[in-house]
Amino acid sequence: MTDKMEVHGSYEPRFEKVKEAFLKNFEDGWECGASVAVTIEGKYVIDIWGGYADEAHTTPWEKDTICNVYSTTKVPTVLCTLMCVDRGLIDLDAPVAKYWPEFAQNGKENMPVRYLFSHTSGLAGIEEISSPSVYYDWEKVTGLLAAQKPWWEPGTRSGYHAITHGYLLGELVRRVTGKTLGTFFKEEVAQPLNIDFHIGLSKEHNSRVSDLIPGTPLLEGFFTMFDAILRMANTSQAVRDEIGDWTKNIQIDVTGYKKFELKTQDGKISGKEGEIENPDCTLTIPKERPNMIFSLFPHVTESQEFISKNLKITGDLSVVEKFRKIFTHIITDARKKAPPLLKMMLNPISLKNHVNDWEWRSAEIPAANGHGNARSVAKFGAIIANGGILEGKRFLSEKTMEKMLEEQIYNMDLVMMAPLRFGLGVGLPTKERPKPNPRSVFWGGAGGSSILMDLDAKMSISYVMNQMRNQPVQETQKNFLASDSRANRVTTAVYESLGLL
Repeated sequence: MTDKMEVHGSYEPRFEKVKEAFLKNFEDGWECGASVAVTIEGKYVIDIWGGYADEAHTTPWEKDTICNVYSTTKVPTVLCTLMCVDRGLIDLDAPVAKYWPEFAQNGKENMPVRYLFSHTSGLAGIEEISSPSVYYDWEKVTGLLAAQKPWWEPGTRSGYHAITHGYLLGELVRRVTGKTLGTFFKEEVAQPLNIDFHIGLSKEHNSRVSDLIPGTPLLEGFFTMFDAILRMANTSQAVRDEIGDWTKNIQIDVTGYKKFELKTQDGKISGKEGEIENPDCTLTIPKERPNMIFSLFPHVTESQEFISKNLKITGDLSVVEKFRKIFTHIITDARKKAPPLLKMMLNPISLKNHVNDWEWRSAEIPAANGHGNARSVAKFGAIIANGGILEGKRFLSEKTMEKMLEEQIYNMDLVMMAPLRFGLGVGLPTKERPKPNPRSVFWGGAGGSSILMDLDAKMSISYVMNQMRNQPVQETQKNFLASDSRANRVTTAVYESLGLL
């Protein structure tokens, strides 16, 4: 691929090693299309891109190609909310209910605003059984969160708020400014600085968006989690009553991977690896879509056309329907007593990847659906890296910047199951994963995008791509500068080029 791959854009000669690291990602077959940008003191020193905007490799990744960066979107969302803090519109230690009265339910009457920033509110997901389309209904989601009881004692632990983080902070911004988070970002940050980043995409930009390409599922981890769901199910009296003396089994055949047995017996449900001699029913699932097993769950509402295309069912269909009744009890109980990680797995999910649909792109989901490229991500990151000021305009005061860097929680995160240290809405260096400069903050998105903001070096480093990657945990743990190995490789080259590593 190297003889065809061309790197576009510009970079200062001292960063030749960064270009080589970028190329290496393509040589290793990890990339389709990607971009890297670095600013120092608010000025671009690297702005490069290459590859393709489509999986078929027919459309080049251009200078203005953008794509969904998932949770990297949380950084501009945090920036906007802190701007409201800076203006005196929000007090970090005031109750959320001061600005959002409906929030004062189920023990949340006195929860301070800062808990929403640090993923310690206990509202990591939506407890009500809903379809994935609920995320397009702002009033519905914020209403559910306002009424919901926290999943753990607020302030005592963090549990990554993958999607809800944006609704919680976004509703605060809406209450004190009258503007949605996407509108506030556009008018107060993006337009003044000419940043090509969008939280809620308008139609005029849709033709420039690169589809995200799903990564290869980590099947071992997936079925470990499914087994945990089954173990929890056997603590439920409702599940035992539903099963009774009904003894049946389903063969789950993950084509090209393994076969699993799902069985009921003596009032219990179990699953294990292995082949059944005479199964009552067989579910044949493509290796690339292990989540099709969730078709047994009542909160999955995909079209029959989609399910039949990706899931083959043979045998006694009444057995499948009975298993669905059992899983109705499982998911109902899970809402009440499962640990946060399992609750998150059973949040509104889709078997189809909707991220490339217009409905997803045009919605405002401020924790997950921002669209941009490395150039635009690095630029809003430069506001933070440069101490709250960029292009002569101050967005955050020095006082608020210092508050952002204050540790809010440092623990084994209940959802990510890794040691995380949060400032106000951003990740802070840890002893497990230190940074070259201690005054650094960061975050990243599912599949690989990332932003690192080094306040000591006044440097912002961004990586954005369209090929998602699901890494083994062991690989991620080896990466000190960015979770994704591709971004880590590039970021390491930046620091090496500057003599900081």
